[in-house]
Amino acid sequence: MLEIDGSHGEGGGQVVRTCLFLSTVLKIPARIKNVRVKRERPGLRRQHLHIIRLLKKLASAEVEGDTLGSTELTYVPGELRPGSYSVDFGSAGSISLFLQAVLPVSLFVPGKVEIEIVGGTEVPMSPTVDWVRFVYLPHISGVARFVRIEVVRRGYRPAGGGLVRLTAEGGPSEELKDLKSVREFLKGRLSLFKRRRGEIKRLHLLSVAEERLRERRVVERQVKGALDLLREKGLPEPEVYRQYVKSFSIGTSVTMWLEDTEGNIMGADSLGEKGKPAETVGGECAQKLWEDWSSGATVDRHLADHLVPWLGLAGGSVRVPLFTGHLETNIWVCERFLGDGTFRVVREEGIVEAVV
Repeated sequence: MLEIDGSHGEGGGQVVRTCLFLSTVLKIPARIKNVRVKRERPGLRRQHLHIIRLLKKLASAEVEGDTLGSTELTYVPGELRPGSYSVDFGSAGSISLFLQAVLPVSLFVPGKVEIEIVGGTEVPMSPTVDWVRFVYLPHISGVARFVRIEVVRRGYRPAGGGLVRLTAEGGPSEELKDLKSVREFLKGRLSLFKRRRGEIKRLHLLSVAEERLRERRVVERQVKGALDLLREKGLPEPEVYRQYVKSFSIGTSVTMWLEDTEGNIMGADSLGEKGKPAETVGGECAQKLWEDWSSGATVDRHLADHLVPWLGLAGGSVRVPLFTGHLETNIWVCERFLGDGTFRVVREEGIVEAVV
């Protein structure tokens, strides 16, 4: 049983999500102690319990401590099972953070998996679901024979009610048993050697707002805010996608992503809120993307966190825009499963490399 100190470093929910992902695919039982003890409300929150309860079914997992506020969790993974599953958060809990653990696991299931998730698609302290679809997913989609994330309905705070459908046909023909078999399987399917940055090849801008904001032209004003910043920085004109949607609560978002000539994809997002001008929402998103791009990085600040476990499993290297607490903690968690020295970090160059 691998022991993990959940209070290490940043000590948040990402420790739990990364542990569940790696424990499941590597078949390594884990016990996480001190779960989120540094937080104002320590222990497991509802978003973590939804992940765990799904994995009880999807991964035939045996679990102890999966109760609200629990600061210790014991997780023993079993056989991955194809099939159809559904999860309803009953709130605007983040679907994106749920997918951070569940999406990677689904790619290793020997067969077809369909998961319907009801919750929040664009909520604070989490990437938008569009960032997951258009920035993160392309980096890992080659692991499976087929994978798609479909946004059926948007969900904003406080009501939530967004509906996202994940469909995946896993790549392996049979259950993978350990790190060696996982690495053998990933050869040729995953290429994460991304230290070189090219020139911007395509730039995309998606502006979304709830239908009740149409009269105030919120979608168009968010686009204007982003375009003004992009032009100020001398970046190319983006492909623009405008959407008004029906949802139970009012909300807005902007998601941007770019592709460069070296095949790198990076993105950024920003959320609307009461009293925040729509132009500011768009400008903030463009500013984040500009900051990460101008740093010389090949991944954005969110993507660095998401890709670290994959680097540890398959090998690779990325250039990050900054070393966040999330990133440092995630490297530490991954090395508990994969071995000390799995990663080489060159801080002055922003390099994170997995020596596999």
